[in-house]
Amino acid sequence: MSREGKEKFKLPKYTTLSLDEAIRLIICVAFDVAEYAVPILLTPVIGDILDIAGVGLGLALFGWLGLISAVEVLPLFDYFPVFILIWIIWYYMKRQEEKERLHKLKEKWK
Repeated sequence: MSREGKEKFKLPKYTTLSLDEAIRLIICVAFDVAEYAVPILLTPVIGDILDIAGVGLGLALFGWLGLISAVEVLPLFDYFPVFILIWIIWYYMKRQEEKERLHKLKEKWK
């Protein structure tokens, strides 16, 4: 196969997670699964305590982006995987910032 043929055929690029990203994802998945798996957490008093703890956890893990977890306090939002969605948004924003930083660094060295 010629060199041109090899360049046209590219395997998909897989993303690897850093340890920090993986730990945050595991915490988010565990927190969302706990709300679904343990029915006692859906009761008004205990569920609300967990939701308030979740807002604190969201702020600790994701900074200002963690404020999105405050929607967990609203009724019927316990059924949405809010923490996983926050992690996805955080991960995307982090990757975009890294791309911009690398682009600026590349432009600086041109």
